[in-house]
Amino acid sequence: MISAVIFDMDGLMVDTEALYSRAVIGIVKKRNREFTQKIKQEMMGRLGIESMRILKERLSLAESPEELLSERAIIYDRLLKAEGAKPMPGLYELLDLLDSLKIPYAIASSSKRIWVDFIMESLKIKQRFVSILSGEDIKNGKPDPEIYTKSIEILRKPKEKCLVLEDALSGVIAGKRAGAKCIAVRNEFNKDLDFKDADLVLESLKDITKEVLEKI
Repeated sequence: MISAVIFDMDGLMVDTEALYSRAVIGIVKKRNREFTQKIKQEMMGRLGIESMRILKERLSLAESPEELLSERAIIYDRLLKAEGAKPMPGLYELLDLLDSLKIPYAIASSSKRIWVDFIMESLKIKQRFVSILSGEDIKNGKPDPEIYTKSIEILRKPKEKCLVLEDALSGVIAGKRAGAKCIAVRNEFNKDLDFKDADLVLESLKDITKEVLEKI
């Protein structure tokens, strides 16, 4: 049986990838560019500044990654505060299952701390996590394993007994590099990606059962 579970947040626990996309679309439309699905997938799971470097390079934008990140943050923050973040199907049920099995769980998100806290508090689940790490708690973003390595150290469980839940290729690679098991969960933005590095690919958090946790 798995000893601990580490959750990514955006696109995995909550449906915020659409909000990020709308924020970036607003940026690129002003500059007569197109935000493609391929670019979106490359940016997913990474630290904000790293995702903006990708955007700048792929679309040959004049602004610095720092300027783009500041612009995106203003738009995303407005959208998040206005519309909130909806939990992904099966989230609450999975947390209840882990509680019943006495399996501790943590969050390892590339997002800003203020947004992680806002989302977790709005869903009323923040206190259920042993540890919550944000992009501000690390130097190197996914696919570097730093955030998952730190989470495993806090959980004080053998890395091979820890399970990472992800929706981004960079996150899957980070989890595996940290020595953990990894389940990739599908959503509308990653449905065509090849998660070849994941131990298991599922369609929803609802598919993570006691049997899955025993066998992975």
